[in-house]
Amino acid sequence: MKKIIMVAALAATSIVAAQAQNEFKPKAGDVTTDVSLFANGLFSNPTALYRGNVASGASVGANSGSINLNTVGVLKGRYFFQDDLALRLSLGLSAPSVKETTEQPNFNKVAKYSTSTIYFGVGVEKHFAGTDRLSPYVGAELHLGSYSTNYELNQTITAGSTVTQMHQQIKSAPGFTFGGGLFMGADYYIAPKVFLGLEAGLNIDAHSLGKTTSIQTVNITGQPTQTNDNSGKTKFSGSTMNTDLQVGFKIGFVF
Repeated sequence: MKKIIMVAALAATSIVAAQAQNEFKPKAGDVTTDVSLFANGLFSNPTALYRGNVASGASVGANSGSINLNTVGVLKGRYFFQDDLALRLSLGLSAPSVKETTEQPNFNKVAKYSTSTIYFGVGVEKHFAGTDRLSPYVGAELHLGSYSTNYELNQTITAGSTVTQMHQQIKSAPGFTFGGGLFMGADYYIAPKVFLGLEAGLNIDAHSLGKTTSIQTVNITGQPTQTNDNSGKTKFSGSTMNTDLQVGFKIGFVF
């Protein structure tokens, strides 16, 4: 009788332990989200959408170096439609801007520099047994993104009774990217519904450019308004394709 009781107790303990272990990993119907551990770190470069890798011509003018056009951080979400299969969605946004104001006797200048980047990806992940807390996986993803820059200048110069006002707006050729990638990684659950992760992948992306818009309006006292529209006169055509290896760390949560 004592042996039977001991065997039953051990079995119950094993069941409870197994249930406790299973609480760490997500199951079918769960949703997870994760973000980069470093805002400008290794994991914040999904499609190389920044100056240098966007096709030549996507810039905001000679003085735009004051804008930080670094890589775009990405927020990811996953929906587990099976215990070992998850649908993955990724979203990245960035919109830095700089305003330069100069006020001097007989001279005023307001210049605005801005850029925006958006990234969207969709993919699927296959998770393997791993250990009680470790969930290795492989997957594939398709992604697309766009990049645009804008420069706007308002300037007033006063010389006696003559006032010269100039308005200039330049929208550089917008950049577009489309591609896909294969990746592998692992999530380690440090607590129920909380995990740290490592992921590496290889992306193949195609980049292309649109048209440049450039309009300048000059208004001088006593003279007709002059408007120069150079939109589309300078065009950047063609496309590039490149591979991009990414590695990074993340922290995530299960809902």
